[in-house]
Amino acid sequence: MGTDPDRTPFDKVWRNPSPAAWNRVQGFDRIVIMPVNTRYIQATPNQRAEVEKMAAYMQEQFQKEFAQAGNYHVMLKPGPKTLELELAIVELKPTNVAGNVLFTGASVAAPGVNIVGSALTHGTIAFEAKLRNAQTGELLAEYADREFDKLSLLSFRDYSTNAHSRRAIQDWAKQMEQLASTPRSHKVPGSMRLTFNPL
Repeated sequence: MGTDPDRTPFDKVWRNPSPAAWNRVQGFDRIVIMPVNTRYIQATPNQRAEVEKMAAYMQEQFQKEFAQAGNYHVMLKPGPKTLELELAIVELKPTNVAGNVLFTGASVAAPGVNIVGSALTHGTIAFEAKLRNAQTGELLAEYADREFDKLSLLSFRDYSTNAHSRRAIQDWAKQMEQLASTPRSHKVPGSMRLTFNPL
């Protein structure tokens, strides 16, 4: 896998180099979002419940984004004229809420210390994806990306363990839909590292 900065916002990407593979999916107007794979994440039983909750959220968010955009009919199982999107969460590190509370309190005496402290308390989430021709199983593209909690002067997401990760999933869903529905000449923008939106 390599990078594709002129087209793709993700850290790594591989695209099937065969024009015939892409010609075979011309006119496909359906997509199925498969259940999200979490088997690569080591987790305790308590953590596992949260991981599975995030996996369900990710599948629902991708289905919602593709349905709202209207370029593809979202299907529940593979079939004719259908693309298949396989997703996996391969890393999930929750935000350190207690640390953020501490640094927010310290920022009263030293403004800006909460931004410095966020580097020590931020969470991360990483995903991998495979896009296939659902009729043949042929692999069309692979993607991988990792996102950290966004930096901000004030964010209510800092006080919830996986709120930042849910925001990253929302961004990925929008970006993936754009990749599937726009021509190769269109650059899909990446996620901003800094945000002024506290929600």
